[in-house]
Amino acid sequence: MAFSSNDLYTGSEYFKKNPTWDDDTTGWKAGLISELIDKNKIQFKTVVEVGCGAGGILRYLYSKYPHAASWKGFDISGDAIRLAKEKEQGPIEFFHSDYLAAAAQQPDIILCIDVVEHIDHYYGFLQALQSKSGQFIFHIPLDLSCRSLLKPHLMHLQRQTVGHLHYFSKEMVEWMLYDTGYEVVDWFYTKAEIDLERPKGIKSFLKKYLRRFSFYLNKDLSVHLWGGYSMMIYAKRKNEF
Repeated sequence: MAFSSNDLYTGSEYFKKNPTWDDDTTGWKAGLISELIDKNKIQFKTVVEVGCGAGGILRYLYSKYPHAASWKGFDISGDAIRLAKEKEQGPIEFFHSDYLAAAAQQPDIILCIDVVEHIDHYYGFLQALQSKSGQFIFHIPLDLSCRSLLKPHLMHLQRQTVGHLHYFSKEMVEWMLYDTGYEVVDWFYTKAEIDLERPKGIKSFLKKYLRRFSFYLNKDLSVHLWGGYSMMIYAKRKNEF
């Protein structure tokens, strides 16, 4: 039987491995999204998050931008939506549905945070998504690096624990978005988990500060060398310019 990425999320396997649905990191991610919104003075009144998980990002952003009249989150996982439903308030709503198949009005902006790497046919997904709005914010991990190529078990670990099916470099993300109808307006790197956690020993301490020093000297080289970073991206549909 052919494997589909949907099976991982519509079944119970992902929930067993990630019972909080990474809700503990949503405040950090939402803060970075807010930084991108404020920097680019993005105007919006309606928001959709595709692959909303447990809903923490929308809840946080609503508290920052209460002027927006509609906040809708969609996810194909019933487990995720059960967690998200606990966060519904005011204009925040969550739906157990595939957004691309839903008869929903086009929002001012779509959030797609740590989703693309989980999609079987991500080119088709992105091509369909770009017809749904004029503005988008993506967060896409950069798992492909010199370190991961030398230690391929790291990519296998990402596949087994959090369901990453595809691995990207910065250039691959840029090509992918261009090919599927997007124009990148602004972006920045976001830090790896190891850089956010408190070191647990001398080895992790040295690794963290070596990464930090390398990133300070040359961001692109450090990302290509060590991996584990992500890109936070503000993009528009090409014909919106």
